[in-house]
Amino acid sequence: MTRYLTAIYEGSVFRPLEPVEIAEQQEVSLLVETPDESQPEADTDMPIWEYAAQLMRDIPQDQLQALPTDGASQHDHYLYGAPKHP
Repeated sequence: MTRYLTAIYEGSVFRPLEPVEIAEQQEVSLLVETPDESQPEADTDMPIWEYAAQLMRDIPQDQLQALPTDGASQHDHYLYGAPKHP
C-alpha cells in the first residue's frame, strides 16, 4: 500500500500529522521531501505572474533572449520535432 502523508521530525522520530492505519512495529519505507526554502509556498496569495517572475529571476538575460518567441504557435515543433507550420 502506498499513501502520502505529512509528518514532523522531532526527537529522532517522524510524527505523522494525521492518523495512520499501520500496525505497531510495522516496517515502512519513507521518501523524505522537505520544502525548498528559496521557493515561495504554493498556497500563498501571490499572483501567478509574480510567482513566474520569481522563478525566472535567476535565469541570465542572454538565455531568456535566446528562447523562441513562437513557442505557443509552434509547440508541436518544439515538443515533438514536428515540422513548423506557416
